[in-house]
Parts: sequence; structure tokens; C-alpha cells
Amino acid sequence: MGVETILERLRQRGCRPKRSRSGWSARCPAHDDHDPSLSIGIGDDGKILLHCFAGCSMETIVAKLGLQPADLFPPKVSQGPNRNGQATSGEQKFATADDAIAYLERKLGPRAGLWFYRDIECNLVGVVVRWDRPDGSKTFRQVSWHGDHWRIEAMPSPRPLYRLPDLLAAQRIIVCEGEKAADKACSLGFVATTSAGGAQAARQTDWRPLAGKDVWIFPDNDAPGWKFAETVAGLLARLTPTPTIRVVELPGLPDHGDIVDWIDAHGDAAEPASMRADIESLAQAAEPWRPDDADDLGYRPFPVAALPSPIRGLVSAGARAIGCDPSYLALPVLTVLAAAIGNTRRLELKRGWSVPPILWGAIVGESGTAKTPAFQLVLRPVRARQQLALERYTAALKQYRADRACWEQAYMAWKRTGQGLPPAEPEEPQAERFIVSDTTVEALAPILRANPRGLLLACDELAGWIGSFDRYSGKGKGKASADAAHWLSMFNAEPILVDRKTGTPRTIYVPQAAVCVAGGIQPGTLRRALGWEHRESGLAARLLVTCPPRQVKRWTEADIDPDLEAGLARLLDRLYELQAIPDADGNPQPVLVHLSEDAKAAWVAYYNTHAVEHADLTGDLAAAWSKLEEYAARIALVVHFTRWAAGDPDLTDPDHVDLASMNAGIALAQWFKHEARRVYAMLDESDGER
Repeated sequence: MGVETILERLRQRGCRPKRSRSGWSARCPAHDDHDPSLSIGIGDDGKILLHCFAGCSMETIVAKLGLQPADLFPPKVSQGPNRNGQATSGEQKFATADDAIAYLERKLGPRAGLWFYRDIECNLVGVVVRWDRPDGSKTFRQVSWHGDHWRIEAMPSPRPLYRLPDLLAAQRIIVCEGEKAADKACSLGFVATTSAGGAQAARQTDWRPLAGKDVWIFPDNDAPGWKFAETVAGLLARLTPTPTIRVVELPGLPDHGDIVDWIDAHGDAAEPASMRADIESLAQAAEPWRPDDADDLGYRPFPVAALPSPIRGLVSAGARAIGCDPSYLALPVLTVLAAAIGNTRRLELKRGWSVPPILWGAIVGESGTAKTPAFQLVLRPVRARQQLALERYTAALKQYRADRACWEQAYMAWKRTGQGLPPAEPEEPQAERFIVSDTTVEALAPILRANPRGLLLACDELAGWIGSFDRYSGKGKGKASADAAHWLSMFNAEPILVDRKTGTPRTIYVPQAAVCVAGGIQPGTLRRALGWEHRESGLAARLLVTCPPRQVKRWTEADIDPDLEAGLARLLDRLYELQAIPDADGNPQPVLVHLSEDAKAAWVAYYNTHAVEHADLTGDLAAAWSKLEEYAARIALVVHFTRWAAGDPDLTDPDHVDLASMNAGIALAQWFKHEARRVYAMLDESDGER
């Protein structure tokens, strides 16, 4: 089933679908929708994407259209050889690109455009196919080479530039948005190129062939077009040798117009040579682009003011005393506070969507940037609390062994006489745990089972934790390990079922496995550790990161007021007093807290703005944005109960997250979004760029 069917059914129900920047928009059929809140798009894999910004589920929307969720997926080729002997599978494998294109045309009709991508040796590696629809919309599919077969999916990153063989010998190159625009520029005698995948996919392309060249970028006349131009310019500015870059604005372009429209508008009045001269004049008149013109990827100071007052003072004083960036303290302290709340509370954003206070944070910095002293300062009260708990456990275990010895004697006596009831067997004590360092799920499972509140995983070096995701459980290289799947469940406090090779019991079920993660890692180690499989699985997207610039060390007599450290310990004591409530079977369940009316309005405004940003992203940043959406609410929940534990007089209702807490969560999430852009840009750099 194609997107045309979806659009037609929306029209039949008066939902008025219209073409938008990223697909289509329409009134949602699942609620009384006066302003278009339904977004319709098509993924690279051909799946039809539906999202209602008012919160209606995809299942409800398709049901209102008389469809099933499976109707949103493109048809799959049946497994086994087909009539022609071509091996195909659910992955849609094809012997040739022509076979894949023919398959698409059977499903989508005759194509309107076809563009070929070749590698540096002129081998065909990808094809972009376009369909024009009667309503004026466009549909694109990519067909890509995968070593021994073709697939209907986007080319693997880094993708080659369009017309790559022509670029190698050229010194002056025009960059347009889209293959059609590049072809139009070539019709005037220029050498032109673009990146596959549209305006949002520039970062997935290898731009190195343009190093040292004279590059003119012609943006489309809309916001995505200018963003594409700025992104490409920023990527080109990192090349060595740096190309000469000019971003050229074509005069008189209509809204959403491009170089095709400009050439077509001048075609009747000018010869190709004249239009070429006009374009050259416009380009020469444009000032060379400078890196300062790019999207701001500079480091922004951490918003310490957004932290609740008890933590704000500790972070500021600790940063001065240690000589580190405040974020090195703020991120782990938020994680420590989140772990203290654990499974006792959840924030309900709407019916069916509640978020836990689970944070995963990584402080990124070279050796010598004071990551460890900052981390140890924050963890000190947690470790002290853990030490006391283990001392209590040791004493209880000693008493248990004595009680068991007495019980064994009494039990043997009872067996000899057989009179009365047998003596009650003493119950072995369980260690109360707050913090762990072992990253294996097999070791964590029994601890989580005995501590339903949840745990804090604290690692001075997170590389070991990330490396644990690579322990493949007999499934073969390239497939996610069992540990990886369990960890992704623990991010949402979901159930896990662990089968152990040793120990009793062999099978452990944890109904709400919650683990917060905090630690440090060096940039180079992070770059090596976060392979494609961790980005594909969503591990990378779940990490809140901070990577401030290195500071020059200077001696200081500044110290941390012991009262500030004691204040953190008191906050944790208060938070650990929070308790879950038992359900009908006696199992602990988190207490649901809600949003105040003004906090809900702030959340909805953030959600909608964030969704617009998300729509313009692809790849790693799109995955990160999908998690950063909810992180604002998670952080707001942590801030709310930190204020509660500190006795904030402005907090009037502990059962409702107020506007101040929500604004703090949003401000911190916005900072982490910018920092994610910086860190992902750093991870994508080549050795030469670094």
C-alpha cells in the first residue's frame, strides 16, 4: 500500500492533507482536530510514518482510516528464489539495480527520475529514484549496493557525492540541493554535485573530494535549503586543504525555489552562455564563507542557574575548587539524585505515557581535565551510604549464621522426635545496594531483584560498560548481545528475564529493572567504543554527554564548604525515604505524579518545538533527539523531588511537577541537545580533521 492510499482516505474523511516541508500534514482523524496536527512522511525503508502531535497513537490513527499497522510497511519480497532464480529475502535482496528499480515501479508506478551514484573507481554503488504524484508531491527511494546484492535502502554512510568521477578533475564545483538541480547546473557547462538523501542528509556524505577546490553553494529559497547550505559549508571548512567556499543567493527566486526555477525563468530571455556568465558574476560577488557563519557548535556554559538551589551551590563551589567545568559535577549529581528516587516515582505526561527518573550520563574529557576528582566528589555520599549498608549486612549475616546453626540443631531434634511443628528456618539477609560497578547483566540481575528501587552504575571509565555490549551471546558478530537488549530495557525500567549459567536461581525475573549510569570517558575512547552497532541500537542516543573545552589549570586556595557536601548527603537521605506503593499482589509500584496546568502547557510547547527540530534531522542526531524529547520530563522529575527533599518553600504540591521544575528540565535538556550536536560532530571527524 502506498502513501497515496493514506492521503486518499484522509481526504475522504475531510482531513485535508497538504504537502509540507518533510512530507504531508493533515487533520488527525483520531481526535477533534481543527489545526493540522498529523504529520505523514515516508522513511528510507519505504515505511509510511504517521505522527500526531496531539498524542494520538499510530494504532488509533490507522484504525480510524480502516487500515492495519502492517499496511504502513512496504511489501516484502518472499523468501527463497523467485521464478527467475534470483535469491531474495525479507531484506529485499536483488541481483541487479535494475531488478530493484523494476520491483519499485511495480509498486509505485512509472518513475519520474533516475540518478546514479558511483564510487571513486566509477563503480555503480547507488541509485536515487523519484516519483511525481498528481497532488504535486514527490516520493524518493534509494537502491544501494551491499557487496554481493542490491537493496532498497539508503546507501551506507559515508555516501559518495553525486557525479563523483566528474569532480575529481574539476577545480570549480557547484553544490546544489538535489540531483535535478545539479543536472540543471551541469546543463550550463558547470561541474555540479549534491548529496543523496535530501537536505537533512549532508552529514552522511563524504565531502573530501572537494578539498582545496573552489566551491559555490546554491541554497534553495527556504529554511531547509539555507540550513543545508550552512551544514555543507561547515563540513567543507574542516577539509584539508580548505576549499574556497561561497554561498550564492540567486535573486528573484520564489519561495521554495531553486537553481532549476532560476534557469527556467531566464531561459526565454537569455542564452546558456549568458546565464552562465550571470551565475559566475553572482558567485564572484559573494564574500567567501567563513567558519563563523556556520551553525554555532561552540561550547555553551552549563546553565548552573537551572539547577535547584542546594545543588547549584555545590556545583559552583566544586567547579572552582577542583578547577573543572561545572558540567563535570552537574551531570553526575543529577544522575545520583535520579538513582536515589529510582522506582518510587514516575511522571505521567498523559494517560499511558509516564517517564521514570532514569538518566545515563557521560562526562567526556582528556586525561588531566579533572573528570575523576569531580566524579569522586559527587559519589562520596553514595559510597558512604553503601559502606554503612554493607556493614549492617555483615552484622546481619553473622547473626544469620549463628541463628541457622541453632536452627539446624533444633530441626534435627524435631526430626528425631517428630513432635509438634518444625522450627522456622531463618531467612538469609540481603545486602541493601545503592551503587554497583559490575556491568554484566548476569551479575546485576540478582542485585536488582533484591533491590527493586533500582541502582546506580558508577564507572570511572565507561569504556568497560560500553564494551560489555559487545559480548555476543553465541549469536554471531554483528548482532546485538543479550546484555545490550537488557540494558536498553533498564533505561526505561522495563522487565528483564535473565538466564544464568551458574548460581541459584538460574532464571531471574526483574519486573522493573532500573539502572542509572554515570561515568567518565576520554574523547578518543568514546569515538572508538561507540561503533555503528551502538548507534543503531540506540545506546548512543540514550547518553547525556558533556565535553567542555580543556581549561588551563591554575592554583587556587578555594575549597568546598563541608556544609555543601553534607547538604548533598541530606538530600540523598531524604530521597531514599521515598517509597513505592504495593499493588494488589504486594509488589512495589511507583507513585505517579502529574504536571500542574502551567507545567503541562510548557511541556506541550517544548514537545511541539522539539518535534519541528526533530523533523529536520537524520541519522545519529535524529536518534538522539528522539530520546532528548523525554529527557526534559525526566530531568524535571529529578529537579522536582530534589526541591521537595530540600524543603523548597515555593514547592506547594509534591504530587504535581510545577512550572519551575519543568522549565528547569527544559533548559537543561536544551543544553544537552546543543552539546549532543557538538559531540556528534566531534565523533564524525576524521583523523585529519581532528
